[in-house]
Order: sequence, then C-alpha cells, then structure tokens
Amino acid sequence: MKKLLLLIACFSFLAINSNAQYEAIFSHYQVNKLLINPATAGFDQTNHKLFMNVRNQWSGFTGAPESYSLSYNGPVGKSLGLGALVFTEKVAAFTRYRMQLSYAFRYNIKQTKLGFGMSTEFNRTRLDNSILNDPLYDTGDQIIEDGVDGYRNFDASFGAYVELPEGTFFGLSMPNLINNKLDEISGESSGGLFNYYLFNAGHRFAFDKKNVTIEPSVLIKKVRNVPFLMDLNLKAGFLDEKLIAGLTYRMGDGGALAFLIGTKYKNFQFYYSYDAFMGDFQQYNSGSHEITVAYQIKRKKGGFDRSKKYRN
Repeated sequence: MKKLLLLIACFSFLAINSNAQYEAIFSHYQVNKLLINPATAGFDQTNHKLFMNVRNQWSGFTGAPESYSLSYNGPVGKSLGLGALVFTEKVAAFTRYRMQLSYAFRYNIKQTKLGFGMSTEFNRTRLDNSILNDPLYDTGDQIIEDGVDGYRNFDASFGAYVELPEGTFFGLSMPNLINNKLDEISGESSGGLFNYYLFNAGHRFAFDKKNVTIEPSVLIKKVRNVPFLMDLNLKAGFLDEKLIAGLTYRMGDGGALAFLIGTKYKNFQFYYSYDAFMGDFQQYNSGSHEITVAYQIKRKKGGFDRSKKYRN
C-alpha cells in the first residue's frame, strides 16, 4: 500500500510539473529557437526548416526522461511565419505528449528585423496501461484509472524577437499564459500572468577573412515549477560552419556543463551535445545526450504574395 501511495504521489507531482518541464530540458535552442520562442517561426525569410530532436536525460539511470520532437517552421507570404511541433517524453511509467502551432509576424524596419508570435498547444500526460496489472493496484481505484486515461490541458505562449544589423539579437517569450491565469484566479500564484519568462540575447561576430563566426549568448529561464536557470553559451563556426563547436555553463539547480559539436553539409545539419551535471546526482548517471538532425529547403522566389491584392 505504501508503494501505491508513493506511485500516486509521484504521478501527481509529474502531472503538475508537466506543464512547464519542456521549456527547461532542451540544449539545442541555439540552433532551433522555435523551442523557446514562437516569434522565431519563419524568421528566416529564405528557408523552410525541419528539425528532429532526441534527448536522453541522465542516461544510465533507470526510468530517466527520454524525449523526442519533430518541428517545422518557415515563411509564408511577405510577413507571416508558421511553425509546428510534436513532442513526446517518457519518464518511468509516465508519458507526456505535446502538440504546438506557432504563428508569427515579421517586420523589417530599415535593417532591423522584428518578429512577434504566439503559440497554442495541447498537452496530455498519462500513466502506462501496465500499471493496471500491478499486484498493488486495487481494481476500481479512480485515481489510477484517471491517470491511465490521461490528464489533458490547453495552453498558449507569446514571444518577441529582434535581430539588429550589427549581429546582435534578443528575444523574450512568456509561456503557459492560460495556466498562469488559472493559477492567478485560483489564488495559487501571486506573480501574475507574466510571472514566467525565457529571455535570450547574444551577438554574432563574423570574421570573413578567416571564415570564422563566434556567437556568445545567454538564456535566462524562469518557468513553472522549475528552478531558476541561466545558460552562458559560446558557439563558434569554422569553414562556413562546416564545423561547429560550443560550450554551455548552466547556472542553478546544481549547475551543468554542456559540450556541442555540429556540422553542415548542403541542406543537412547535424548537432550533438553532452551535458554533465555538476551536482551529486551525476555519480548515479552517465550524463545527458542530445541529437538534432535538421534539413532546410530554400524558399521559392516569385511565389504568390497575397498582399499584392491590396496594392494600388
């Protein structure tokens, strides 16, 4: 009975935290900013992009999180960008699904690029059917049966993103707006609707003569039910980014160090990173691994621009 109560407590904890965990787990937001900001959907006006991501958190530890995502974003017309993401994560006996659509508008003010975007999403967290065969399960237990059926919720996020002509960029996104509002109404949160955010900023230095780029950046994350985190990143590209290397130091929650390598070949891109946790828990696992495979398709010129209908 104690084990069953512990199982129920763990499920309740994961169900509460499932609304926010995805904002904190990815390391490859440096190559796919749609993971943290809906305003970047279609921000690259020349390419459509497809990303496939796999992350094995705390590998070697039984029941550790394994996540998979498939995302697309690209430009539509003169100023609209669209994005879509499908995400699934398995943690021990729990599985979480997420589907997201992002919509963004781009503006060019002289040489400055500005984007505003919003995402809508559906989340479902459920307990594996195998728990019904557990000898500790009491037939008719409503809590367990509701867990097997799954918990569902809808949510929304808002973001803004700016790129300056000198190479500086910064963005701000505010996730979980619907759940934040529900918390505010119920009195569970005193921080208000915009209590949680992800702020990303950096600068891209290009040394054309040496065919080298260097990009320092920072990401500050305050999301629901997740400790405050800050990433300090340094990414470098060599030979037209045929070789990419990066280093991230994550502050908060014990700290972590992440190493990134990547390459580009024609329309394909490949990235791999290894995260080492700096707290005591690292002795119980062999680190975290993340892989991203990307493919981009150049946007066709001369496509139909709906805005032409209203000119003159």
